[in-house]
Amino acid sequence: MAKVMVFTGTADGLFVFESDAKRAAWKRRGHYLAGLSVNTFAWDRKTKTAYAATSSEGVFASKTLGRSWTPLNDGLPIRKVWTVAINPKDADELWVGTHFSYLFHSSDRGRTWTLHPGYLAAPGAEHRYGDWAFGTIGNSLHGIHIDTGNPKRMVVVSSTNHGAVRTEDGGQTWELARKGVFESCPTAGQSDLTRPVSDADHTKAVEEHLANVHACTHRIGISPADSRVLYRQQHCGVYRSDDFGASWQDVSAGLPDRHGFPLAVHPRDPNTAYVVPAYQGKGCKKHNSCIMGALEVYRTRTGGRRWERLADGLPKKVHCVVLRHGMDTDALTPAGVYFATTSGEVYGTNSEGDSWARLGKGLPRVQGVMTAVI
Repeated sequence: MAKVMVFTGTADGLFVFESDAKRAAWKRRGHYLAGLSVNTFAWDRKTKTAYAATSSEGVFASKTLGRSWTPLNDGLPIRKVWTVAINPKDADELWVGTHFSYLFHSSDRGRTWTLHPGYLAAPGAEHRYGDWAFGTIGNSLHGIHIDTGNPKRMVVVSSTNHGAVRTEDGGQTWELARKGVFESCPTAGQSDLTRPVSDADHTKAVEEHLANVHACTHRIGISPADSRVLYRQQHCGVYRSDDFGASWQDVSAGLPDRHGFPLAVHPRDPNTAYVVPAYQGKGCKKHNSCIMGALEVYRTRTGGRRWERLADGLPKKVHCVVLRHGMDTDALTPAGVYFATTSGEVYGTNSEGDSWARLGKGLPRVQGVMTAVI
């Protein structure tokens, strides 16, 4: 029987939750990498290798399902690493994104790294480098998304207002991946999700529009079933692309709040995706974005045309955030979905979101969740 693992990266190390294919009972093991802030993971199912990105000590690899870890930092001068990605066609090739929005590449499974020169000239470079020190992350490259069918196609996301850039030649040349996002991202004060953006907004210059709205990309998810299909959680809405990010459509109507961080896509159905809206202006003084009240997940099974609220088994009163990498799915049938909070609780479903259970509690702030099935 298959074993399901949920790797959970926190502000103080990582923990692993394990279950069988039924996913009805879970055991927690860890604490691993104690004392390190663990941001995100990547999993190579062919070699059964896990990679972890940390905030101070770079990249680590584990061939023991997370029980022991080896640092991989030769040639990596910036050790504040936010994300790590694996070429789906070539396990030797790794990519990482670091603080100050730099992109590094390895062709030997992380034993050595080089700065990727093509990304230095990508559009928006004038806004990426340096550190604007806003919020809890600051200027970082936090998303690397590789086409499973054609690994030369990638979308890379940094925490700047230009959104994201895409390449079709392995990173030699790049273009902005925001057509349809900046044009429809509502200006400040526009809260009616069903009202189309006015013609005036469409004709504004980008610079003028961005003076009124924060268009930072928080999370992108590629459909494992059809890699042309991408979903995107912005600061200002949820969007879908059917051409690997060349153009986007606003699919936020039906959500209680456009703003959010995490996103996950169903492993077999490109029309099914999950988000956790963030609720602002609810008297939350500790965070600039937080959920105060009921903890809710929203699911679309129609490619974003309609959204449904999923709350069975979730708490009615919380004060937390679900961060951008804090959600993932497994590949089983029915699909499992997992997410975790900054208050240290981990939730999961074995019914594609119809009902939820708490897998664990009492963890440090959770920053990244990744599933692996062996």
